[in-house]
Amino acid sequence: MKNKKTATDKKTKKKVFSRKRLFSLLFLAALIGGGAWFFTSPDGSIMLEKGKEVVAMIQDKSNLKLDQVNVEGRIRTKIEDINAAVQVEQGMPIFDVDLNAQKEKIKQLPWVEDVLIERRLPNQLLIRLKEKTPIAIWQNHKKYWPIDAEGKTIADDKTVISNVLLVVGEDAPQHAPQLIEELNKYPVIAKRVLSATRVGKRRWDLYLNDVENGLVVRLPETDIASALKRLQEFHETGQILERDLNVIDLKLPDRLIVRSEAGVSAPKKTTEEKKK
Repeated sequence: MKNKKTATDKKTKKKVFSRKRLFSLLFLAALIGGGAWFFTSPDGSIMLEKGKEVVAMIQDKSNLKLDQVNVEGRIRTKIEDINAAVQVEQGMPIFDVDLNAQKEKIKQLPWVEDVLIERRLPNQLLIRLKEKTPIAIWQNHKKYWPIDAEGKTIADDKTVISNVLLVVGEDAPQHAPQLIEELNKYPVIAKRVLSATRVGKRRWDLYLNDVENGLVVRLPETDIASALKRLQEFHETGQILERDLNVIDLKLPDRLIVRSEAGVSAPKKTTEEKKK
């Protein structure tokens, strides 16, 4: 009997608990619903307006007004372009600055890849830039356009950039990242390459040592990696890049043809063919 009573008591407690929980939920719903109704009523609208006035008064008394804009991460982006994009005024309430809108404006600048904007209370705005990294320069119709890591041109033909590859050809920008990636695997070759020209939208000619009169290396349409590997092997065994040559032709997969002022030399067998 004791066990049975205990079980009954537990059921009773559960019922009481459930009722209390139900009443609490109903009260909370009524409170939320009543609050929503209140703020949509005329009296509620007046309260909201009063609240805005109080916030404005607090801002004014606390001197929460924009006094300074700090920019970090700027290398090639011009400060006057940032000022033109942001369009904020000194002395304006700092909470009136629409951070999302300003961010979108700054991201439209040519060199900006991403941007972070923060309020630094009481009176500062921080703009932190992440700029695009140029991997090459595209020469097109006597103008020079930087190319980013995705093969897209950067809309700035005025900034002078050195120590990057110069590429020529209608479709050169989109193919430049792959070429540079392969060249970086062979630093001995890469450091000598000054420019590269797309031939017939099919392949590359590399110009080593001098853009006008340097050594020309003709790469195949496909499998650039294997061609550069063969060139590296020939240089390691015979210092071919140090010789007085005009052209090294790597278009044939198993041959290397060289040209000098004297004419065309006999085709040389690659390491792979010598092993056969």
